[in-house]
Amino acid sequence: MKILHDDKITAVSVSSGAQFSSSFAVSNVSNDIPQNVFMANSASATITATISAGVQAVFVSGLMADNATIEITDSDNSLAYTEVLNTTKFSSLKILGRNNDNQIPCSLDPFTISGFTGTVLTSPLTSDTTLSDPLTGAPNTLELQANLTLGDGGEEEVILELGLGSTENAIQNNFDGSALGAGSIKIVLESQDDLKDSPIEGNAIAKWNQSSGATGRFDDSSDAVVNCITHGNVRVGSIVTISGVDYQVTKIVGQGTGNADVTLSGTVTDGTITAIKNPVRVGIVRASACISLENPQIGFSKALKDFSIRKPLINGGYRQTPKNVAKQFTIDAVLPIAQANNLFDFYYAFRSKPFPIAALQGMPTAQSEAQEYSGFCYLLDAPEMQSATIDGSYQNVNFSVCEVI
Repeated sequence: MKILHDDKITAVSVSSGAQFSSSFAVSNVSNDIPQNVFMANSASATITATISAGVQAVFVSGLMADNATIEITDSDNSLAYTEVLNTTKFSSLKILGRNNDNQIPCSLDPFTISGFTGTVLTSPLTSDTTLSDPLTGAPNTLELQANLTLGDGGEEEVILELGLGSTENAIQNNFDGSALGAGSIKIVLESQDDLKDSPIEGNAIAKWNQSSGATGRFDDSSDAVVNCITHGNVRVGSIVTISGVDYQVTKIVGQGTGNADVTLSGTVTDGTITAIKNPVRVGIVRASACISLENPQIGFSKALKDFSIRKPLINGGYRQTPKNVAKQFTIDAVLPIAQANNLFDFYYAFRSKPFPIAALQGMPTAQSEAQEYSGFCYLLDAPEMQSATIDGSYQNVNFSVCEVI
């Protein structure tokens, strides 16, 4: 179990692209409110965070992107690592998008420095070779006398790093090494999926119907107005392509069904819409040192806290409004006294303040612990501990945390 407690980000900026507005500034990723997101004014953007020494893990939540990567480099560019972030949504069902700010799981990924233990190619390469490991080393010069294939189609990313040998240090995706030195972290975001033909309910969007200037509405192929709320996949920030030019939705009044209820970022006359893409955005970014605790005991509980509105009616009817769903972890662990004291010292400092946590760590790959058992959480109550041994060297500790959405 890992708790991120000491954020090492000293500065954050948009190094590619720009913010949508001052309300969606990149500084929002450093606050404690996931819904106060950074949002870009285009379909791609790169956030660069400067970090001081001591980072052991990076946490990202509130993500909206079709593709996302983390690029880590140290201050002299001698070490580098790229990790593909998960952008798969919780569900492929369309209703997921209704009143839901939390469609992509958060991710807590470890990054430490240790001696490279992976495969190192030798030069010359004389036999056909396919690389499937995330990182493979090779000499500074690699002579190819045979075919070299990067990836067999089943990996998110495969890297061949020249100059990386078995005696060299490397940034690796685990908690086994030492903390990172000073450097930078880039989060590269891209939106590419066209959503105009993917309504949650109702008709697809086909046309822009101008009222005047930059205002108008969205129509379907039969010139009927499209309700933006029921469509569900057009929102403030959406990138709308008309006649080969990208515009951004800057305002939607109500359901967007009035003649001038939708405002774009520029004036455009009536025209066919060729694409509507989500904006790229992110809620929380942390690059931190960790408190290490033993994993919970058997019986660890993961539950979902649903904020939806349910109203049974006196005639047997039922009304409901879907809202956000948060993860909740109930943890019972047997900890060495030093770890138990570290947890209590952490609580004295943080109290009600939320923090990233990996409630399980070191699990089999199929558990997807970086997404399934992590979250930006707060402690529901102060932790409790009872002595597990006569001399108090081990403590039974229990506490519960709830995710902030």
